[in-house]
Amino acid sequence: MKLPLTAALGALALAASIVPASAGAKIGTLTCRSNGTINQIVTSSETVLCTYAPLGRWTSTETYVGTLDTYGIDLGITGRTRMVWSVLAASFTEGEPQSLAGRYYGTSVDASFAVGVGGKSLIGGPDRGFTLQPTSLQIQEGVNATLGVARLTLEEAAPAGAVYKP
Repeated sequence: MKLPLTAALGALALAASIVPASAGAKIGTLTCRSNGTINQIVTSSETVLCTYAPLGRWTSTETYVGTLDTYGIDLGITGRTRMVWSVLAASFTEGEPQSLAGRYYGTSVDASFAVGVGGKSLIGGPDRGFTLQPTSLQIQEGVNATLGVARLTLEEAAPAGAVYKP
């Protein structure tokens, strides 16, 4: 029992050390949801649907689709998952168009039995200019344990067109 706890605490310390001291200013919040996955012992991959909400009342949200891959100890099955990150930018000018599309890398620590929690701290995006810092622990359903490295790949979602029915 001491070994998994020690490993989890070590991974959390590593996750905290990934976020550089000069990560920049918070520019918004990224919320991702997935329907879960069956983990493959050393890897898992799940599709996520994400919404980015920039700070400020007058800016619109952006939608992204992506894949969250985890490599390391990854045992179990997860159901619905919700992850929330604060988005930090190394440099940012107010009103400057931004896109979070790109790849992010970092650490992942999750555990659940029916209901569980976890966290992922990630760096990447265009020119490695963004840091995704967990705003709160992710919430998930399932039975699993994960300790490893995570890769989140985001692509801008195509806008849904209006459907006309006569």
